[in-house]
Amino acid sequence: MWETDVPLATLTRYRIGGLAPRFARLETMADLLDAVRSMDGLEYRVLGWGANVLVSDRGVSEPVLTLTGEFDSVLLSEHAMEAGAGAGLPALVGDARRGSRTGWEFLEAVPGSVGGGLRMNAGSVDVGVWDRVLWAEAATPAGELIRMSPADARPTYRCVDVPGDWVFTAASFEAPAGEAEEVHSAHVERRRQKIESQVYELPTCGSIWKNPGPPHGSAWEVVDRAGMRGAIHGGAQITERHANFIANLGDATAADVLWLMSETRRRVADTEGIWLQPEICLWGFDAEELDSVGAAA
Repeated sequence: MWETDVPLATLTRYRIGGLAPRFARLETMADLLDAVRSMDGLEYRVLGWGANVLVSDRGVSEPVLTLTGEFDSVLLSEHAMEAGAGAGLPALVGDARRGSRTGWEFLEAVPGSVGGGLRMNAGSVDVGVWDRVLWAEAATPAGELIRMSPADARPTYRCVDVPGDWVFTAASFEAPAGEAEEVHSAHVERRRQKIESQVYELPTCGSIWKNPGPPHGSAWEVVDRAGMRGAIHGGAQITERHANFIANLGDATAADVLWLMSETRRRVADTEGIWLQPEICLWGFDAEELDSVGAAA
């Protein structure tokens, strides 16, 4: 089950980061429950598609788990979709589109896994994936399976009130039938908007900062006003097309990305009087590094 010294850069969308000392690809529920029970109280991390994760150049010290096999499934029923946490959000959205299910265009062109989407309440500014959840299931460190409702998880913007060491395993989502042409058109238009305004041709983690909200506007606007659009440090760049994206130009290190984040946060504090909060997850960084970008240790 366990591999050693696995390069996390190859498993994250950013293509950045060091090694995981122990890494397990879990294909069945029995594998998962055995793995979490074997931790015996030790900390561990769960990696989906790595679409929202920046891993330190030093790597991480904790074991890393990822879900494959039976967790990679999407099933449509008459009014719902049920998906394993290892399934991709593009697969979920694609099945909704092909099945003419309404209300899923908000996740068009959003990378990542279902489990990761549940953990961060992925979505648009106005709609999160938990707005569509009927129930979600997670495994606890004790090896118990807990089924929860949105009321239990208490989702907010890019966050849920679910312990970080619980591993999402599956969820059922609202998926009412709609008119095929209208559903298709909504998805096509949403994808067009995303591709025109965001960066997909270079490795990124999507939006770096949470939107600060009124009266400051979107995160990209405050970054732009702080003069950081297009800034380059080492192999990383705040993209010209979208000022809330930092791209790996080919040889970026985590330290390059962190420097741009820290400098951006400092300048935005000077110009706007606010401290931006990261939307991405940061793995393997020390307390000083995390504090420099406003992340919790």
